[in-house]
Amino acid sequence: MSSQEVLRVAGLIIACGLLAAPLAALLRVPIMILLVGLGALVGPSALGWVESPLSGVGAQLILTFGVSLILFHGGTGINLGVISRTAVGLGLLVLPGVMLTAVIVALVAGPVFGISFTVALLIGAVLASTDPAILIPLFDRLGLRPKVSQTVIAESAFNDPTGTVLALTLAGVVTAGKFEIGDAVIEFSTSLAVGAVFGIVGGAVLALMLSNRRLGLWRDSPAAAILALVALEYFVVDEIGGSAYLAAFLMGLILGNMDRLGLGQHDHHARLTEGLVGQMSELAALAVFVTLGINLPFDALGKYFWGGLAVMAVFILIARPLTVLACLLPDRRGTWTRNEILFMCWCRETGVVPAAVAGLLLSRGVEGADIAVAMVAMAIVVTLLLQATTAGHVARRLGLLEGPVPE
Repeated sequence: MSSQEVLRVAGLIIACGLLAAPLAALLRVPIMILLVGLGALVGPSALGWVESPLSGVGAQLILTFGVSLILFHGGTGINLGVISRTAVGLGLLVLPGVMLTAVIVALVAGPVFGISFTVALLIGAVLASTDPAILIPLFDRLGLRPKVSQTVIAESAFNDPTGTVLALTLAGVVTAGKFEIGDAVIEFSTSLAVGAVFGIVGGAVLALMLSNRRLGLWRDSPAAAILALVALEYFVVDEIGGSAYLAAFLMGLILGNMDRLGLGQHDHHARLTEGLVGQMSELAALAVFVTLGINLPFDALGKYFWGGLAVMAVFILIARPLTVLACLLPDRRGTWTRNEILFMCWCRETGVVPAAVAGLLLSRGVEGADIAVAMVAMAIVVTLLLQATTAGHVARRLGLLEGPVPE
C-alpha cells in the first residue's frame, strides 16, 4: 500500500468517526453502532472505498496499538480501592468465568454447526471475552455506579488475555489433534505472568516520570511518554510471549492510582494527562470500530445466520447470566445487590479482541475459523444493537446511575 493510499484510508476512517458523532447524538444511539455501520458502508461489501483486511498491517496496528491505548485509558479510570472490594468475584469472572462461557457456547455450537466438541470449544473461547473498547466509552457516557462500571471494565481488560490464550491454545489442539494439558497450563500462566510483571513495572516507571517528583522529567510531555511506553511495552511483551493487552491495562491502572504510590501531579499536569489520554483513546476507539465494520464478513454471516442466532441466544441469555451468578454469588465480600448482578448478567459486549483472534485463526487456516469469524461478527452486531443501546435504560430502571443518562 502506497503512502498516498495509507493517508486516504486513514482520512476516510477519521471522516467516518466525525460523521458518526453527530448522527449518534441525533439518533440517540451509542456511537459504536454508527462507527461499525459506516465502516461497513465504505468497506468492500458496499461502496468499496476502503479495504483494510484484518490480516493487513494497517488493521493489525489498529487492533493492537489502538486497543492497547483503549485499555490503558480504561485502567486510568479504575480505583484500586473500589475493585479491591470485588476482587473475589472479579477473579472468578476472569478465569473460570471465561472457561464456563466457552463450554456453554460449545455445547450448543457443536450440534448446531455439526462440528467436533474441540472445534466448538475453540469458537466458545474466541467469543468468551468481553470488550473494553465498547464498555469504556459507554460507561463514561452513562455515569454508571463506580462499583459496577469499574468491575465490568476490569473484567473486560483481564479476560481479554484469558480468552486469547485459551483460544490460541485450543487452536493448537485442533491443528495438532492432541491435547497436552501441562503445556497448555504453562503457556497460559506464563502469558499472564509476563504481562502482569511488565505492566506493573512499566506503569510504575511512567507514573514516576510524570510525577511532580525530581525524576518527573516527562511531566510536560505526557502524550509522547505514554505513546512511547505503551508501544514499547506492547512490542517487548508480545515478543516474549506475554499478554500485551494486560500489560497496557496495568500501566494505566498504576498511572491512575499514582496517589497510592506516594506520587502526585500538579493540577495542570494532571488535567493535561487526563485530557490527552481521553483523546487518544477516543481516536483509537473510532479507528477500531470503523475497521471492524469494514471487515464484517457478510458472506459468512449469511451462511451461518440461523444457526448463529441460536448460538447468540444461548450466548447472551444463558451463558452470561450463568457465568455471572456462578462467579458473583460466592463473593460475600463484594456485597453484590440483586440489581447489580442483574445488570452484569445483561451487560456483555463483544468486539475488538475476539475479532482480532478470529482473524488470526482464519489467516492460519484453523478448522472452524470461518465459523468463529461469523460468530464474532454476529456477536458484535447483536450486542451493540441489543445490549449497548439498552444499557442506559436497564441501569436507570435498576437504580444504578449516579445521574441522568446524557441525551
